[in-house]
Amino acid sequence: MDLQPDDPGPLPVVVSAIGMLRNGAIEGTSDQLDALVEQGTDWVRTATGMLAIADADMLCGLAETTEEAGLESGFVEVLAADGGQVEIDEVAPPLRAALRTVLAHAYGDPESAAEQIRLAFLDGDPAIGKQVLAHTVLWTAQLMDVCEERAVPVPSWLKAGGFG
Repeated sequence: MDLQPDDPGPLPVVVSAIGMLRNGAIEGTSDQLDALVEQGTDWVRTATGMLAIADADMLCGLAETTEEAGLESGFVEVLAADGGQVEIDEVAPPLRAALRTVLAHAYGDPESAAEQIRLAFLDGDPAIGKQVLAHTVLWTAQLMDVCEERAVPVPSWLKAGGFG
């Protein structure tokens, strides 16, 4: 799906979902994600891909400002709900592919990122698409919080009114 300047596509909806999540409105966030899913897999894939690029940019920004950590030293951790570390190979394949999409962008490998996003949405199941998007929205909101705490720039389009 190619976005045109006069057609913001999923941008306003995904930005709204992130804002709601950051403000604790979980039900509103879920409603926004449902609205994206209703538009079809292309919108969900596009939104997820856009967020993956933004997440990679924020990860790289954080890595540059963190003396003891960097992308090469295990800067990214996958954690279970109880806070325990999870090996990436133990993560469900669509979510693993979404995370690898972010990492491929962070390492400057758009071809691998495109392949990983394809794998994340391979089965075309809307429920899995929503799960992948929901996790990506969560990662984005968390990264935005950390970036703002550490004065690391956040892509302007992620902020309410930043699209257009």
